[in-house]
Amino acid sequence: MRNGVPSDNVRTDGPARSGRRTLSRDDWARAALEAMREGGLGAIAVEPLAERLGTTKGSFYWHFKDRDALIHAALELWCTETDAMMEAAARITDPVERGRWLTEFAFTGPQGADVTTTLLVNSQHPVVGPFLDRVTRQRLEWGAGINEELGLAPEEARRHALAAWMMAIGIALVRRGAPQLLPQGDEADAFKRFVMELMRPLR
Repeated sequence: MRNGVPSDNVRTDGPARSGRRTLSRDDWARAALEAMREGGLGAIAVEPLAERLGTTKGSFYWHFKDRDALIHAALELWCTETDAMMEAAARITDPVERGRWLTEFAFTGPQGADVTTTLLVNSQHPVVGPFLDRVTRQRLEWGAGINEELGLAPEEARRHALAAWMMAIGIALVRRGAPQLLPQGDEADAFKRFVMELMRPLR
């Protein structure tokens, strides 16, 4: 709160019209992130999001100066979600179990990796590029650290981390575009174990 005005993170619309929700900046960011997961960067458009949120374009301009500012806010939220996922994994002390948890997450967790595929396709976008670079470097360094715990030399640990990251991207693409290819039931569990064995570094 500054001078009686809510900060940017919690600022809400001006007086709501009858029947309209009063929205915060985070409401818009979450809706934009969900739209990006469903339809890529092009799905972040003011009018469809306003309709989705049950509000008007005026609400958008109360919080953001333009579409790029909304994309930035959505990707900040995605980074927060990514950090939370990595913190949850870090609480698993055994690196083998941590790798197993991450493999399971790639197949069954929220399709946050779909955002990564969107960022890769739109890597030249001025807002997207820095987020993609930052999060990719963070994930690869983190993955390399797990592999070093398993006894790999640093260079080999980085190679394995890159391969695992590429496989996670592939899994996300299949989940989105051809989910019928993924095994179901007991076969799904067997396939996850197979992937885990493929990616597990030899000590």
